[in-house]
Amino acid sequence: MKYAEVIISIAHKNVDRIFNYIVPESFEADLRIGMRVIVPFGKGNKNYEGYVIGFSKSSEIPFNKLKYIVSIMDKYPIFSENTIMLAKFMREKYYTTLAECLRCIMPSVVKDKVSRYVYLNREKKDFNVLFDKCVSRGNLQSRVLNFLLEFDGTSVNEIKMFLDINSAPITALEKKGLIQIFDREVKREVLDFSHVNFTKPFVPTDEQKMAIDFIKSKLYEKEKKPVLIYGVTGSGKTEIYLQIIDEVLKNGKQAIVLVPEISLTPQTVNRFISRFGKRVSFTHSRLSVGERFDQWKKAREGEISIMIGPRSAVFTPFSKLGVIIIDEEHEHTYKSETTPKYDAREIAREIGNITGSLTVLGSATPDISTYYKAKMGEFDLITIKNRVNRSFPDVNVIDMRKELEKGNKSVFSDELLNAVEDNLLNNRQTILFLNRRGYSTFVSCRKCGYVMECKDCNVNFTYHLSNDRLVCHYCGKNISNPKNCPQCGSKYIKYFGAGTQKIEEETKKLFPEARILRMDMDTTSGKHGHENILKKFAAGEADILIGTQMIAKGLDFPNVSLVGVIAADMSLNSGDFKCAENTFQMLTQVSGRAGRSAIKGRVFIQTYNPEHYSIKFAKNNDYISFYDYEIAVRKQMMYPPFTNIFFIMFTGEDEKKIIKALYKFLDIMLKFNKNNQFEHIGPAPAVISKIKSQYRWKIIVKGVVERNLKNYVLYCLDKLKEGKDLSGININITLNPVYIM
Repeated sequence: MKYAEVIISIAHKNVDRIFNYIVPESFEADLRIGMRVIVPFGKGNKNYEGYVIGFSKSSEIPFNKLKYIVSIMDKYPIFSENTIMLAKFMREKYYTTLAECLRCIMPSVVKDKVSRYVYLNREKKDFNVLFDKCVSRGNLQSRVLNFLLEFDGTSVNEIKMFLDINSAPITALEKKGLIQIFDREVKREVLDFSHVNFTKPFVPTDEQKMAIDFIKSKLYEKEKKPVLIYGVTGSGKTEIYLQIIDEVLKNGKQAIVLVPEISLTPQTVNRFISRFGKRVSFTHSRLSVGERFDQWKKAREGEISIMIGPRSAVFTPFSKLGVIIIDEEHEHTYKSETTPKYDAREIAREIGNITGSLTVLGSATPDISTYYKAKMGEFDLITIKNRVNRSFPDVNVIDMRKELEKGNKSVFSDELLNAVEDNLLNNRQTILFLNRRGYSTFVSCRKCGYVMECKDCNVNFTYHLSNDRLVCHYCGKNISNPKNCPQCGSKYIKYFGAGTQKIEEETKKLFPEARILRMDMDTTSGKHGHENILKKFAAGEADILIGTQMIAKGLDFPNVSLVGVIAADMSLNSGDFKCAENTFQMLTQVSGRAGRSAIKGRVFIQTYNPEHYSIKFAKNNDYISFYDYEIAVRKQMMYPPFTNIFFIMFTGEDEKKIIKALYKFLDIMLKFNKNNQFEHIGPAPAVISKIKSQYRWKIIVKGVVERNLKNYVLYCLDKLKEGKDLSGININITLNPVYIM
């Protein structure tokens, strides 16, 4: 008798353990580790999905109390043993259940696409006689047969489309035995390889060659540290990735390439397919669930060797993984904000430990904590100081306070306007960057000061020009733009601030002859939204590209010689301890889009705070000096990487109950804070104190040792739940969050 070790697909910690089930004899030949099964569970024996993670010949539970597996859901394993090991790591690292981790790793839909294909049944004894008799009639059946003489093995749908017929003649021919219809699995394609211009490896610069040779040597070492490539913008990191992957493929292995945003996927994919052709595929959330599943299956079956995509692509089921490359590794999008709250950089490192693959991280502005690990010897560090074209853009910082003093109330400084005009005259392209979505920041009354606010969320509405509506970007509520102030009734109510739509409108007024594209969340909502805009800009169909963060990094347009940053210091006011780092990274990355070819680049950074160190160091493209300054601040203030932060958020409709529960939680933590090894900040309302009628209060706990901090917080939460009515209160916890908001 064989027993299956099953994890039940229920996300509750009381069920987060292995349950033994009897494997019926009829299943023994087919059931394998990694398959999904249907099993009865609980007193009512309700059927649930389960995951088989092992087998045993004995069970501690008496035989008469064990239940039988009801059915097998899959034809093949969904999880490998390595995947199950990874899920166990995630359960401990991210304090969640194994079921949630396995669900995160597996594709959201596991279903093959099957099409029906038609073949002439030439094996039929009297086939020729019947065939001649049917053709000779000149009807729809004869048209089908004549079509199959030339295109045998065509799908039913294609025959119906080409011949403009219904299913009746095909069904009739099948009944006569003249044709046979078979089901065939069809994998959905997401790439068009018909217009690929193949490239050969470039001759590397001395710095690139050093990096390539070093990383190649690491591929063959048994014990592998992650490798961090700190290379300035335009230093040719992508070519390094390509040549490393070429080495990996030559050794019969496979590669995962992570990019931080969907917007970077099309350009990255094009570079990779021009080098590696049909061995490349990609995945991201804008694909259908069926398309994503098919790319997952191609990887699992070895039909492709390179997978490109955002965060979740790290779970690609390659069996011979050689390298995981994480481009723009500093980006916050590599960390999931939904359970399990995994960090793709940490996952890649653990996959390396399990599979023996190498993790390579690259950035012109590495995450402070990542660079600190490299300086401490935890990572191998490669530094590339020079651009491939040896030319850095000229960066100018514009003090917008002085612009206001001389009467310029526009969002554009005079110098930036002159530079844009000059670029247009010389047929060169311009990028205007704004870290803002929507038409403007807020709608306000200039007479009484009233600001239009979403009452459900305690945040300002944003004005959208396209439909003259006010939209809350937290709950989605939208209302008409008022003609009079709701508070004092005056007509002096209008939009203030600047959003991408307003920048676009002003740019069109100032430069009516310019061809302008806008790239933000509103214009890229479709499946191919990012790709279509970038293709147009790359093809020279626009002179100016206006956009948000999605155009600030990774993109390479040779004809872009000018970048204008409209509101450089906006992110300095977020209230987060990473605000200086985020500002420096954003300015350096977007500046790096200018002058990447033979054309000299120019950058204009508009700011009301030109003295801030993040802006000063960004002007000089000086990451090392910024790091030295910032790491000293972090050490003094005991922020990561010198400590860990646990962020706990209580939300609910009853604010008084939330506050009372949070202070009770603080009392419990103070009681168990032995030797004062943990620091508590709060309780306090969140920066956005109310969303969708839910009040939000937070408390922050700091601790040097991650495991101790995690155990302490989780233990205190359990104590709170034992003695406190928490109905109507949701508790959200995050270790080392992207933002402390």
